[in-house]
Amino acid sequence: MKKIKHSKFKNTGFLFELLTRQITVEILNGSQEKAKGIIKEFYGRGTELSKELRLFNLLINEKYNTESKAEKFIDAILEAHTKIDYKKIQREKYNLIKSIKENFEIDNFLSSPVTNYKILASIHKLFEGKKADILDIKDVFNSKLTLVEHISSNNSQTSTKQKQDKLVEEYRKQEKDLRLLTYKILVETFNKKYTTLNQSQKGLLREYINNVTNTSKFNEYYESELIKTITELHSLYKGMKDKITKIKLRETINVLKKQKIGKKITDGQVSSLMMSYELIKEIHNVNRTKS
Repeated sequence: MKKIKHSKFKNTGFLFELLTRQITVEILNGSQEKAKGIIKEFYGRGTELSKELRLFNLLINEKYNTESKAEKFIDAILEAHTKIDYKKIQREKYNLIKSIKENFEIDNFLSSPVTNYKILASIHKLFEGKKADILDIKDVFNSKLTLVEHISSNNSQTSTKQKQDKLVEEYRKQEKDLRLLTYKILVETFNKKYTTLNQSQKGLLREYINNVTNTSKFNEYYESELIKTITELHSLYKGMKDKITKIKLRETINVLKKQKIGKKITDGQVSSLMMSYELIKEIHNVNRTKS
């Protein structure tokens, strides 16, 4: 019997997860926001990819209190999936993968750990199974069983919290050196960039430079700015309608909340706060343009 192979390249939900994570990396490192443009182009309203992604999200987020209800829900989603234009979504996936390869080092892009990988792979296998002629019944059954257990789980909130914490921790481990490099470059070119910074950014850099030896004073300043920034990010998140920007805000808040105030504030911590200021500035500029 033909076994359904899981392909990361063909998994709509998996690629979207990697792209949303890439958005956070790009905004915190101050690099060009390539991932945001790719998401808008290929997952925008009206595309077949956006329709399939919606079905992915329903299977990931919906919860039922019995396995029988969960199974009926899965069957309903599979029926809805048959209405997606197969030829059109294949063409969209081809162009999406092409764009990803053109903008990122593909091996590094695909190697980023995704905590709900098993769920995403199971969804993909079930969707592909509806189109295949000869199936490995056991493989399809195991994929469906994984989803039934996921949807009927009673520990969804705890599980989600643990996954978010793991994601943030993984991100901080992987990107610490990049954030450090970003800040060092910023300090080295301080005189050139100073006029483009807002008051919050200027104040943070000024305090950092003026209190190199007085770490306790800078720690107090940094902690107060950190609390103020997290509060403002929360406020912006509540009123934000744009989904991409909400992802940026949520991940930035999570990164800042994980920071611990030790004896000395690290360059990486200063860099994270600087990039958070940049995100706030970007949102305010967009809002002013609209008004």
